[in-house]
Amino acid sequence: MDHLHQPGRASAAASLCCLLALALAGCSGPSAGESAAAPAPGEPPAAGPPAARDRNACHLLDHAEVSALVEEKIAMRDQTEAEATWSTCEWQTEEGRPAFYLTVTWEGGREAWEVWRTAQGLGNELFRASEGVAPGEVIAQGPVPGLGDAAWFSPLLPSLVLTGDTLFEINLSQTPRAAEKFPGLARKLVASVR
Repeated sequence: MDHLHQPGRASAAASLCCLLALALAGCSGPSAGESAAAPAPGEPPAAGPPAARDRNACHLLDHAEVSALVEEKIAMRDQTEAEATWSTCEWQTEEGRPAFYLTVTWEGGREAWEVWRTAQGLGNELFRASEGVAPGEVIAQGPVPGLGDAAWFSPLLPSLVLTGDTLFEINLSQTPRAAEKFPGLARKLVASVR
């Protein structure tokens, strides 16, 4: 019998996901009062690749690329949240169902990665103490070498890729064969900001 079908395992997995999601939510953007405005109209954007200059996560992937990832037709994308140092994009199906999310921390990504690693360690300890198993024994997740400066894959929790001081937080929970697709997606995102 697998771990998710044992009594209490599914709720424990859900609890772990909630704990890590809350920890990551604190990493997704600046704290209260840290808002900075975009360049004034008429001012040129900073130098660098186009996607990095405009700091809109929606400009990193087009509809066709996301359609291929989620294996459904994507009809729209929307920058749902944004500040000067981060932005989040949501891609939706023709039915209006959210299918894919990408948050990019354009500055401060290295610090956000470290906070996430600390939160993950605490979450792992709590999960093991309450359930007697490590989260990696319940869902296949872990570090992925050779992608950016550091990378973490999870089919359920956000997957992360760090390059320089930019952090990509990728929600692959609705992506079929996410483990196969993650390396190529990570390489594309890393190349977009170099």
